Amino acid sequence: MVERVALIMNAFDEPGKHLRLDQVVTRTGLPRSSAHRILKQLHTAGLLQHHPNGYSIAASALPATRMADHSQLRGVASRVLDRLHADTGLVVHLGVLVGSEVVYLDKVSGRSGIVVPTRVAGHTRAHASALGKAMLAQLPAEEVDAIVGDRLRKLTRATIADLPTLHQELARIRSRHGLAYDNQELAIGLASVAASLKTPDGEVAGLSLTGAVPMNRLQRTAPFVMRAARHISQQLGGTQPDATQSGSTSSAAATDNILSRVLRTITSDAWV
Repeated sequence: MVERVALIMNAFDEPGKHLRLDQVVTRTGLPRSSAHRILKQLHTAGLLQHHPNGYSIAASALPATRMADHSQLRGVASRVLDRLHADTGLVVHLGVLVGSEVVYLDKVSGRSGIVVPTRVAGHTRAHASALGKAMLAQLPAEEVDAIVGDRLRKLTRATIADLPTLHQELARIRSRHGLAYDNQELAIGLASVAASLKTPDGEVAGLSLTGAVPMNRLQRTAPFVMRAARHISQQLGGTQPDATQSGSTSSAAATDNILSRVLRTITSDAWV
């Protein structure tokens, strides 16, 4: 039995890969009835997700060693996350999209003492958070349908619960050049702003700011989130400014420093 389970799990050779029953049978050589029974058991155990177009590995089933696969991303992003936290006092997340879920690679906690129900290597539903929606907005509509499915779990009264509404929200995010918000969709009393980025191998990732703050405060921090995402993408891609870009790069750095000083000197009440 253990060998058969291993055969099926190994058939999903990459996160987010979808396989139908007949494809699992072909890849593993198992009898159709046995493959079907084991797939159902793995789904019941929470190790596989079931979608209209087949099964995929659940984020909870990913081995902890997969965190090492993102060591470069985490290393590049680390200082950026620390600066965002220092500038805003909000909780900062770095995550990747795995199937229909966000898997958190890093988290820098806020100074306010507000509890955000997330943890490094933990996961949440992508449709229920700004970070997840920012990453979903990078995908074609048909791919969103395939990985999310038509049953969207509500985590709060504000969580998006159907595909048409989700697609409308993703269209708004694209119109804002990838900037996403959630207002108490993941947890009551918390709001987030997020932006996505892509790694050199095409994987969708993203970062977010979260806190018990009004939406207008998050809107003021949005330029920082967008700039941070672009910076991480550039660093991951190994792009270096040439001589013609050095002036604009220096200007951008100076702007960052000025805005950072402004953010740190404004009191929390002044944001409201």
